[in-house]
Amino acid sequence: MGAIPLPTEGSVRRGRPRDDRLDAAIIDAAIKEVAAKGWSGATIEGIASRAGVGRGSIYRRWSSKNELFQYAASSITRSADVVDTGSFIDDLFAAMLPIAEMLIDPELAALLPALLAEASNDDSIRQTLYTFAGQSRQHAIDAVERARRRGDIPGDTDADALVDMLAGGLVYRRLLRGQTTDADTVRTLIRQAVSSLNQAGEQP
Repeated sequence: MGAIPLPTEGSVRRGRPRDDRLDAAIIDAAIKEVAAKGWSGATIEGIASRAGVGRGSIYRRWSSKNELFQYAASSITRSADVVDTGSFIDDLFAAMLPIAEMLIDPELAALLPALLAEASNDDSIRQTLYTFAGQSRQHAIDAVERARRRGDIPGDTDADALVDMLAGGLVYRRLLRGQTTDADTVRTLIRQAVSSLNQAGEQP
């Protein structure tokens, strides 16, 4: 009798197949739970009740509230495409616009204030927030690095600092001032930042 072949990683399935519609219902319930009760007040029991499922249905999918929200963040975050037009402003705009659009998304708008309030004390929540904008932020940093290599901006430009300034400006405008973060706003912030960079580079 020959050896029994071991299952490959891709062939292993645990439990029943995932139900995308149930996943969506749970995510929607989780967002509403946090919007209503805040991060600390939100519970798996409350999410299950809102979704009309048992706690086991949630725990079979996610081991904790943090893991559930990591998944929720990934599922409702728009992907950002790599754009290399040769124009620093256009490349930066393409990278930053998805972050601006996230801030006016109703689902994310319901989550962000509660998550921001808890992020300073919880690394996992901070990572959840990073998930929202991590890809777009990296594309923006890459755009800054390309512009530096082309000589479009001063060679000592700090890519992380510049992108943080732009993203922070969008968050401040939306969450603290309650103002829009549309495409015109993004272009205005970018042009001002680039203008300031170039002026600084011209100084002796």
